[in-house]
Amino acid sequence: MAAPQERRRRDALPGGCLVSLFGIVYKRRHLQYAVTDAYAYLIALEVAFQLSRFWGAPSRHFWDVLRQYTSASLFMVSATVLMLYLLDGFQRANDYRKVFNHLRLWAAVAGGQVLALVAYGLLPHGWWGPAIGLATGLSLALTLSATRFLLCWLNPNPAFPTRTLVVGSGRAAWIVDRLAREESSQGSVYHVVGFITPPNGHPRRRRSDHVADDLPEGVSPLSPVLGEVADLPGIVSAQRIDLIVVAVRGVLSGDLTGTLLECKTKGAAIEEMPTFYKRLAGKVPVLHVSDCWFVYGPMFMRKSRMAAGLRRLADVAFALALGLPALPVVALAALVIRLESRGSPLYVQERLGRDQLPFPIYKLRTMRQDAEAKTGAVWSQGSQDPRVTRVGGFLRRTRIDELPQLYNVLTGDMSLVGPRPEREHFVKLLKEKVPFYALRFAVKPGLTGWAQVNYRYGNTDEDAIEKLRFELYEIQELTPALYLLILLKTVQTVLMRAGS
Repeated sequence: MAAPQERRRRDALPGGCLVSLFGIVYKRRHLQYAVTDAYAYLIALEVAFQLSRFWGAPSRHFWDVLRQYTSASLFMVSATVLMLYLLDGFQRANDYRKVFNHLRLWAAVAGGQVLALVAYGLLPHGWWGPAIGLATGLSLALTLSATRFLLCWLNPNPAFPTRTLVVGSGRAAWIVDRLAREESSQGSVYHVVGFITPPNGHPRRRRSDHVADDLPEGVSPLSPVLGEVADLPGIVSAQRIDLIVVAVRGVLSGDLTGTLLECKTKGAAIEEMPTFYKRLAGKVPVLHVSDCWFVYGPMFMRKSRMAAGLRRLADVAFALALGLPALPVVALAALVIRLESRGSPLYVQERLGRDQLPFPIYKLRTMRQDAEAKTGAVWSQGSQDPRVTRVGGFLRRTRIDELPQLYNVLTGDMSLVGPRPEREHFVKLLKEKVPFYALRFAVKPGLTGWAQVNYRYGNTDEDAIEKLRFELYEIQELTPALYLLILLKTVQTVLMRAGS
């Protein structure tokens, strides 16, 4: 039987801190919300049917209610969960000891109730009626607020953080420390105990010629430094280390490899810095990875024929479902564009798709007809771009200008989810400046993607690097669940964030 310390160590390994399911990483706070919210739904339903006795409804056992009104119960839960997600109700950083965050919960419950009333009007059979529905919504709003408040009050921070040791003292080690601190402030479970200086003879072959391993300017030396590589086994035992993150550049020396293996026999998990970063941040640190890291990493998403076929079916289905209702919107927008400025309301531009093959992309025109007559191809400046018309600014904020690209999805030039297609002029520039930039063309470009829903509109080389970090994560990890999550986050982005 394992000793208590070993059981605690095993439970505190990264798999206990983060759960990866179908390509989506769930943090401990997400699991806590799932359990407490489930109880909140059950309590709210029981309260509602108990209250219904006051207006003459017969008293029924709780489980009889669930059996009789299964569809209504599932719809109410699904509608509320959807609205909670769209209104950021599952953000780990939300502190429900503050009143403002409870407004999100109440607005989500209200939105779920509106959807339930619409469903009740369309399908009255099998529903419990508007009175019980209203009572369920009111009790659910109060119960959710109570459970979320208690959760944040009783467990504001993790009780058993993963004790982490970082091998390295340069920029990569600093990134690990900063990321662990940021994650811990949002309810994750990492505590960096200290750092180990790499051996003097460690090979320094750079993984990327675009960045040195020096600390950023103005950053103090990392501390506390607990020792050197030779001290690792003793430090792991003395400090009860759960996880060692190797944040050194280049090939590991034989001495370092042997010492890490010895630490692994003592129960410490070993992770390379890029893997740790990718798992926590949901993106790939392109300036800190090697070619081999991609070679031995997950298969890119287009290489599985079955997955590609299913994704194509989903693309066509979603494009038709979105495109048919969007036709009147596009027609009206085109009319308004034509009334405001001369020129065709439809804008056709050549972009590079999979394998860097050109194809025509279709958009509603948001700039003047002669926007690039003098300057040529230049980065768009977003909402501050003087070439954007007044109508064009509105179309960009609402993303209506992107709707004609659904035709590109139907023709197969684009997917619904993937990296954004780019112009050849900018691709040539970015391939010279950004490592691994060409990998984004291993898949079809998308109407939306992991970078679009996680990062702002960008027009600099630094923005291109940050977006590539998200795009490479998507290329490696895209699953049906992540595909749907990106679509949901796109809806959330359209509703909650202004576009470019």
